[in-house]
Amino acid sequence: MQRWSSQPIPVPAVDDAPWERADLEFEGVEHDGPSYAVAVFLNNPDVADDAADDTPGFAGRFTVFAHGDCWGDAGHCEPTGEPISAFDRRPLHPLTPIDITVEITEALQALGAVDEVTVTALAWSSEPDKREDVLRFARLTLITYDPPATL
Repeated sequence: MQRWSSQPIPVPAVDDAPWERADLEFEGVEHDGPSYAVAVFLNNPDVADDAADDTPGFAGRFTVFAHGDCWGDAGHCEPTGEPISAFDRRPLHPLTPIDITVEITEALQALGAVDEVTVTALAWSSEPDKREDVLRFARLTLITYDPPATL
C-alpha cells in the first residue's frame, strides 16, 4: 500500500452564494505497470491503511486499469509525446498519462468552512510484490463550480 499526502490546498472563499460542486483533478496519472485502486481522504493525513468509506474525511475512490508489463522492443512502451502536426490523426500512445476526476462535493462540505484542505491518497497495487509506488501523477488541482446564474 502506498500513502501520499498533499501540501495544504486553498479552498475558494464562499461569499453569499457557495460553490455548487467540487472536484479533485489528478493530472498526468501514469498507468504503466500493475493496475491499482486509490481511496481519497480530506484533512485526515493519519488515516489508517485499512480505512473504510465511513472514515472521517473519506472523499471517494478511483481505479486505474493499467498497462501491465511491457513486452515490446526498447522504446515500445515510451509515450511518444505530442502529435507531429495539427493534421496528425493517429491516436495517442496507449501509455500517454491520463487525467482522473474525483467528485468530492459532499466530503468538502462536511468539513465546514475551511480555508485549506489536505488530500491523502491510499493506493493499493494489484501486484504489490512487483510494485508498491503505483500512484504517480504530475499535479493535483481542486476545482469548485459556482451555481448557475439566474436571469
